[in-house]
Amino acid sequence: MPKSSQSVADRSLLSLTWPIFIDLFFIFMINVTDAWFLSRISDSAAASIGAVIPILGVAFALYSTLHQGGSSVASQRIGAGDHNQLAKTYGVLFAILLFAGILLSIIMMAFAPTFAQWMGLSDDMAGMASIYLSTIGIGTSVLAVRFAAAAVLTSQGKTHWNMWSTFVMTIVNILFNYLLIDGKHGFPDLGVQGVAYASVIAWVVSLCFTLVIIIKHLHINIALPKSWLLFKKDSAPILKIAIPSVLDPMSWQLTQILMTVMIVTMGELALATRIYSFNLLFTAILYGFAISSGVQIKVAHYIGAKRFEDADKQLMLGLKLGIAGAMFFVFTLLAFSDYWFAIFTSNVEIWALGKLILMIAIIGEFGRSFNLIVGASLRASGDARYVSVVGFTIMWFMALPLAWLLGLHYGYGLVGIWLATSLDECIRGIIALKRWNTGIWRSKGVYVADIPVQPTINESIDCQEANDCQDIFSQESTQKHNDQASKLL
Repeated sequence: MPKSSQSVADRSLLSLTWPIFIDLFFIFMINVTDAWFLSRISDSAAASIGAVIPILGVAFALYSTLHQGGSSVASQRIGAGDHNQLAKTYGVLFAILLFAGILLSIIMMAFAPTFAQWMGLSDDMAGMASIYLSTIGIGTSVLAVRFAAAAVLTSQGKTHWNMWSTFVMTIVNILFNYLLIDGKHGFPDLGVQGVAYASVIAWVVSLCFTLVIIIKHLHINIALPKSWLLFKKDSAPILKIAIPSVLDPMSWQLTQILMTVMIVTMGELALATRIYSFNLLFTAILYGFAISSGVQIKVAHYIGAKRFEDADKQLMLGLKLGIAGAMFFVFTLLAFSDYWFAIFTSNVEIWALGKLILMIAIIGEFGRSFNLIVGASLRASGDARYVSVVGFTIMWFMALPLAWLLGLHYGYGLVGIWLATSLDECIRGIIALKRWNTGIWRSKGVYVADIPVQPTINESIDCQEANDCQDIFSQESTQKHNDQASKLL
């Protein structure tokens, strides 16, 4: 067990967050470079792949949720000093994610043409989307295991190693995009399929890098479950967080799929604008994810140590930083929107529509800051079910109908749909904050009624000093009482 893992809760939020931000920035660069390479093929290629990206997003949502559940449980175990169960938690997390990855790989490869048809694509666009999905499906199981490895490093506070792993992944992805799209230096000319292969190769290299760091450099123990009974026992705390939590991101991804189907009916211009706008806004989104991940790590450690007031203060600090940073990114994108959109396309109609989207995003990213940061903290505490039920209800019964009403019925198009999703983020964020303020999350942790938390050295010193003071006051009180009795006699 690395010695530094004992003090993760007392590290600054910045020290945990900046590697996560750069890690997510590299992921953002993968999205941008993929979109750029696809746009070199054609706007149709970029639009068709963008239309089926929400399908891949379902896999990402599942893996991310399991990652967060495993990381939160492991962080609570570290915070409570329960290192005996830590290796088992890591092992069962690897097993869960490997199973999920294999299952989704089979589904994506088998049903790729069906998914393309469901998204409303036809002819060449459907063909490109189908090839991309079936190819990327090969590597989704590798990506799943990489999420498990990343969770190990996250719970240990070693977020800088995840950053370097993603950096390696980004470089490999760009290199193979360059080589495979039009056949450079003797490599095959694969077009859209080359973009998918570049991602799969990058995931494999990144996973190998991360495992080497965990096993060879940090010497972190991972104990795989040896029986089905042990698997059920050790996976229960993770699934208690992950199963309710998966409802929220899955609902988001599925509603995004349905909204993308609506956008497909609006034409290639609206679809391409949606893809390019989302890629640009990912800078603000990834900042919010970085802050929420850093806050989640610290909150989970605090809750494991039963330092509830520290957890509350950490959340409030994270909210302030999250909102300020998100607004900075959105206004910067808006101020130079034409320059950013010019990276992807020369179509000035896309520039104009994209600028409107960025204006609406001011509302959306403000709400997303609350939603991401408070939601992550509630999940870290084990209070995942409430957040998921609220998210599911609002997304399906408010956001989706409102998107149809504004986007299609009243004819506001992409602008109407984006406004609906922005209001959705705001409402869910406000509800999550109200839930946190009730304090119910204090009774949801893994160790709420299991084992006493051992005090840290500083806490032990404080307790000893308090006891010493109490003895002194008791002695003084006794002496004073005896003096008064002597006077009366």
